[in-house]
Amino acid sequence: MNAVSLVVVVAAIVIGAAIGWLAASRTWRARMGELDAQVRRESEVGAAQLRTELAGAEGELRLLKADREKLQIEQAEGKSLEEKIQPLKDALESVRIQAQRANVERAEADAQLREQIEGVQRGYTSLEGATRQLVAAMSSGQSRGQWGEMQLEQLLNHSGLIEGTHYKRQDTRLGATGSSRPDIVIMLPGGGEILIDAKFPFDAYWKAIEAGQTPESAVHLKKHSDDVLARAKELSGKRYSDSSSSPDFVIMFLPLESLLSSALEANGLILEETFQRNVILATPTSMLGMLRTISFGYQRQLMADNAEEIREAGAEMLNRLGAAVEHVDGMRRGLTQAVKGYNSFVGSFDNRVMTQARKMSELGVSSQRSLEAPEEISETPRETRNSPALPVAEELFLDS
Repeated sequence: MNAVSLVVVVAAIVIGAAIGWLAASRTWRARMGELDAQVRRESEVGAAQLRTELAGAEGELRLLKADREKLQIEQAEGKSLEEKIQPLKDALESVRIQAQRANVERAEADAQLREQIEGVQRGYTSLEGATRQLVAAMSSGQSRGQWGEMQLEQLLNHSGLIEGTHYKRQDTRLGATGSSRPDIVIMLPGGGEILIDAKFPFDAYWKAIEAGQTPESAVHLKKHSDDVLARAKELSGKRYSDSSSSPDFVIMFLPLESLLSSALEANGLILEETFQRNVILATPTSMLGMLRTISFGYQRQLMADNAEEIREAGAEMLNRLGAAVEHVDGMRRGLTQAVKGYNSFVGSFDNRVMTQARKMSELGVSSQRSLEAPEEISETPRETRNSPALPVAEELFLDS
């Protein structure tokens, strides 16, 4: 193959390659254009989608910011509210503690109250039994008299009167109607006696109490008043005063104030009716006043009885005081003489001894002690009052 042919072949190859490259380049550019268009479309779609998502994300971000700001505000408000409601919480806690303590105390109080109620019930049962026993005992006239005497004895003890000295119990008396025995006989200061009977009616009074606020109560109170008046008539018939030096009356002792007030409620003239029969109705209040008055009378009588002894003791005391004053006056005179003798000795000692001692000291005679003359006594014993004043005081005392 010659060179020309070779050149032609090479040129043909080069041209064919160039034509192929141009064709391939066009195809590639066309493909790349399509790819570029597709990429641009996809990019635009992606960009649009991204913008949409970004807008959504920005919206969500704004919402999140708003929520965060709202949450911050709520947290701040919540903290402020927490501070505001903290005292309320403390108060509620204190109330809870107090309520818990109150529940405990209430439980304890309930337990104590139950115990007290049970104790009251037991006491009521005991009181009810004692009341039945008392009513049973009061159904006997002798028992009523003994109880009345016991109450009267307590009043006598409070008044200061002494049994056997100021009063007697169950002292039998003989009179025109036979023997009588009042429960208490009180001896009056200076003579005389007061007779006291302690038996009293009780049955109708107790029935009136049991009846309560019913019409039957008035009926029983009327019966009680009649019983009191009947007892007064019985005492009047015994004529206690005929067998003693007592005033013309006898005291009917009622140991309960309500015994008299109930009788007065049913019969307002019962006191006048008993006075007409020389019977005086006395309750503990009036009886104690009378007994203390009698005790005061005894005290005055005791002072009068002791007046002579007191006068004699006072006179003896004045005589002894006079003797003591004489002894004191003798001591005063002795002390006065002693002071005078002492002062005379001091004057003589100063004139005779101390003068010579001073002269020796001036001449050079030394001494370990300094010599000084004793001081005179200028005070004198106080004189007593004149003794003739004592008989005057004695005379005044005797006159009193």
